Order: sequence, then structure tokens, then C-alpha cells
Amino acid sequence: MKLMQLLAVGAIVLTAPAALADKKSEAYVEAQANAVLKVLNDKTLTSDERSAKFADYMHKFAYMPDIARRVLGAQGRSLSEAQFDRYYKTFEEYATEVYQAQLDEFRGESIKVVGSTDPAPRRSQVNTLIKSTESGKDIQVVWDVLQSKDGQTYRVRDVGINLDGSVIWLAQDQQAQFESFLDRNNGDIDKLIDRIKQMIADMRERAKAGAASTLAKSTSKNPG
Repeated sequence: MKLMQLLAVGAIVLTAPAALADKKSEAYVEAQANAVLKVLNDKTLTSDERSAKFADYMHKFAYMPDIARRVLGAQGRSLSEAQFDRYYKTFEEYATEVYQAQLDEFRGESIKVVGSTDPAPRRSQVNTLIKSTESGKDIQVVWDVLQSKDGQTYRVRDVGINLDGSVIWLAQDQQAQFESFLDRNNGDIDKLIDRIKQMIADMRERAKAGAASTLAKSTSKNPG
């Protein structure tokens, strides 16, 4: 009987930190993600000011250097420091554009944490629901969070958006694209940098076209 009691107490001790870590990571995501969404909805900011503030929040919320190297896969380990620095400056700009474009769909909404799981030590995947401003439906957004070794801080490793039952991870999707491009171009990082710059330009053109379309619709409804 004493042995069973000891085992039970041991199980409680072993499992308690994980449960606490889950609650902390959930609270972290709820606070930080809502702060990011608030920036997207701040009508007092110009487009450039909003983008700059969003980028600042994303650097606090997510560890960009880790994401930048991870999306290169095995190719990233062979880069010199100078090569990585050149690539990182471009990737940082690209990643900010991607995350802003994806999260902009939830402009004005707040997130609701609905639970979390622990795929690995110090890692949690926090499940949230955010209402889409376009469809009005709740969309599942999953935040892959890494706890620091001292347990004091958290950073987002990736963001997954559930589209029609399939979770699309932004960093994982980028990794597949970048690895494929490097394989086709003999690992030439400068060609990838040029390709990323083109992708940034394309996203900005689409954003401008979307803004122009929205303005045209608004003007037609309110000819003034």
C-alpha cells in the first residue's frame, strides 16, 4: 500500500510541471496574440506605422533567427555567418509580410484559447479559435510555443491555421518551398535571397490591389 502511495505521489510530482507549463503557455499566447491583433486593428496608425509596430511585436513574440535557419532545412547548417546574415535580413522582412497577411484576416477579433498539448519537453501547441472577418466563422489557429530552458520566457516557433480540416504550418510550408528551391539551384543562397525579394514584392502588389478593391467598393456604396 505504501509503495502504491509513493508511486501515486511521484506521478503527481512528475506531471504537475507539465500542467503548469501548459497554463503558462496558454496565457502567454492569449496575451501576446491579442496584442498583435490589436495592432492590426489600430486605425490611428498609417499602413507603414502598423507594419513597423507589427514587426516589432513579432520579434518579441517569435524567435525569428531560429525560424529563419529552420526553414532552410539541412542547407542552413552549411551557410557561413556572412551568408546567413544576408539571407536573414531578407527572410525577416518576408516572414513579417507573411504573418501579417495571414493574421490580417482576423483583424479586429480576439482569440479564445481552447486547450493545448505537449509534443515535446518545453514545447506546447496552444489551440485557439479566432473569428474570420470575411466568413464570420471561427477558425482554429495553433501556436507552437517553446519555453526557455530556465522556464521564464516563451517564444512562438510556428503558427498553424486549420483550413478545411488540414492545419497549414507557416514555417513548415516555407521550409518545403525553400528546400525545394535550393535543391533546384545547387544550394545557391543568393538565388534564394533574390527569389524571396520577388515574393515580397508580389505580396505587396497583391496587398495594394486588395486595398484598392476595398476602397472602390466602399466608394461605390457611399458615393458621397
